[in-house]
Amino acid sequence: MLFQSLDYAVFLVFAVAVYWALSWHRLARLCFLFGVSCLFYMAWHPAYIGLILGSSLLDYVASVKIHGTSDHRTRKVWLVVSIGANLALLGVFKYYNFGAEAAEDLFGLLGMEFVLPHLKWLLPVGISFYTFEAISYTVDVYRGICSPAKSLLEFWVFITYFPRLVAGPIVRPREFLPQLMSKPSLDVTRASRGLFLIAVGLIKKVAVADILSINLVDRVFASPDFYSATEVVIGLYAFTMQIYCDFSGYTDVARGSAMLMGLELPENFDRPYQSRNPAEFWRRWHMTLSTWLRDYLYFPLGGSRVGPARAYFNLGLTMFLIGLWHGASWTFVFYGLLQATAMVGHRFVHRWRNRNDGDPSEPDTVAVTVFKVFLNLQFVVFSRILFRAEDLANAKHVASRLFSGTYSTAQVSMWMWVLLVGTFALHYVPRGFFRSLEVRFLRLPHAAQGVVFALAMIGLRFVASSEVVPYIYYQF
Repeated sequence: MLFQSLDYAVFLVFAVAVYWALSWHRLARLCFLFGVSCLFYMAWHPAYIGLILGSSLLDYVASVKIHGTSDHRTRKVWLVVSIGANLALLGVFKYYNFGAEAAEDLFGLLGMEFVLPHLKWLLPVGISFYTFEAISYTVDVYRGICSPAKSLLEFWVFITYFPRLVAGPIVRPREFLPQLMSKPSLDVTRASRGLFLIAVGLIKKVAVADILSINLVDRVFASPDFYSATEVVIGLYAFTMQIYCDFSGYTDVARGSAMLMGLELPENFDRPYQSRNPAEFWRRWHMTLSTWLRDYLYFPLGGSRVGPARAYFNLGLTMFLIGLWHGASWTFVFYGLLQATAMVGHRFVHRWRNRNDGDPSEPDTVAVTVFKVFLNLQFVVFSRILFRAEDLANAKHVASRLFSGTYSTAQVSMWMWVLLVGTFALHYVPRGFFRSLEVRFLRLPHAAQGVVFALAMIGLRFVASSEVVPYIYYQF
């Protein structure tokens, strides 16, 4: 059930209406949320709802056992059981086939024939998101940061809540569980903000991401030989904007849907292409993943509080896993290695400059800032060859076209130029511009807000492609 579909619109109206009708009764409200969330997920793969519920049942039992004893050994055993089960689930469904292929290739290089069985089932939608949320829940209970959910039903609602079930944002239990426990209060301003976010998210997805994908990006990566070096570069810029509008658009719709129910989900993007270096980029891009790996991997490994060599290793490993989290293929292995190299290199240069260049707190000039933003954007754009390519051969093919010495732009239509240049320009507009648009929308009478929203949706119907384009991050 895609967010940009009429099915989801009907589903959301029904879910919001019944949710508020049951808002006075906590148990009925939670049962309804659990039911519609399961229904939403079962629209993808009905059988896999049992996978989510079964694994989260184990996490719930583990959290209760951890919270209910002071014996350190018992607590650690249950923690390991919970984390191990979630990582095993992720490993089997997402990484097993890739690992089997890699092992076969390795033995082949050694002149040995080695064949492993391959799994034929589909990757459960959103598995990387809900397994990370389950892990953070158990770890937070173990650390004493939060108490276990009061009931299995409450925990199941936390895990399955439909707006962010299949593509995030990754929600921390201490942020979301208290919202589920308290009685919701109808806040008209929050609901209006929700409508505004849904409209913005759908515009990003339908009017920008899908059009760039169908009319340029997919074609360039499918047949790079048909395009000049300049057109390939434009295609890479187009993919950079496509993936941003696709993923941040999904997050906007997810957050807006939750706001209609009086619930808050965390932001996941902060205009990442304004970043001056790789570290800042990952603080602005997919923020809930970056902070999750920081808190549950980087810091437990020792972070930067250890010796320099170990600190670089911790940072490199974390960034490598961020890359590998996105997919089980050699393209993502090398994408992770590239991000790890960039982050470690940036940290090394930053520390070296702090030792040798006087006051490190002195701000950059405007010219230096613009240059850093431009340079970092180029790294993001060209590294995404690995992110978008179907395999290493496709990545090599696309990259080789960059050096073909051809410079035509005949196959990039005027509308593609307008859309691409316009969206990049908007990305660098001061935040206050978009905030003022939201404020103006919120100041409208409620009937006028509804008219504006309806007109926006009608407009999207005219520009929407007849070809259905799923959200990119559904595959992760």
